[in-house]
Amino acid sequence: MDLERTLAAARQGDLDALKQLHRDRELLAEVRDPLGATLVHHAARAGRLSCVRYLVEDAGLSGFSRARNGASPAHDAAATGNLGCLQWLLNLGGCRAKDRDNSGATVLHLAARFGHHEITDWLLRSGEGDPNAVTDTGALPVHYAAAKGDLASLRLLLEHNPRFTVVRAKPFGIGDEAKINHGMDSSSLGQFEIPDNTTISSACVWEHGNL
Repeated sequence: MDLERTLAAARQGDLDALKQLHRDRELLAEVRDPLGATLVHHAARAGRLSCVRYLVEDAGLSGFSRARNGASPAHDAAATGNLGCLQWLLNLGGCRAKDRDNSGATVLHLAARFGHHEITDWLLRSGEGDPNAVTDTGALPVHYAAAKGDLASLRLLLEHNPRFTVVRAKPFGIGDEAKINHGMDSSSLGQFEIPDNTTISSACVWEHGNL
């Protein structure tokens, strides 16, 4: 079996090639890249929904296998902004939004980290994503959005996180930090009170080195 050719078929959405490989009995659970990612991972991160479905439903591969870093195909779909693949994997592929990779990150963390506000919005509105989930280093999804400088995701996460409350008099806080670090207009964030000097402030001071 040509490993790279097989992985490329999944990445490129070559469904005919995958079907032929399946007939040749070469679509096996053991097929992984050097980082432990499966064919389903590769198809999901490339947004190849038809291939994701074929690999799971017809070839019998796991939709929730983990790579060496603990990421599931759903993590990869969230990180690369492929909403359709993410929805299918969570609804029918056996993945769960609360699943964590080796760093403790959920799909919501990754959507926020890489600036995919459409996915962040869907995860929050559907109730799948938990805005209060913390990584092993204590980071919330909102911390990743602040570090990325993604205004749309930041607003969504602030609105859905009960740890943040709207106040009348805006102190120096996340809006100012976003403006300083990313050139944003802090007024467009609204006015939020940040309790207990959360690590958003630390992330901005440390140039997001720990996020």
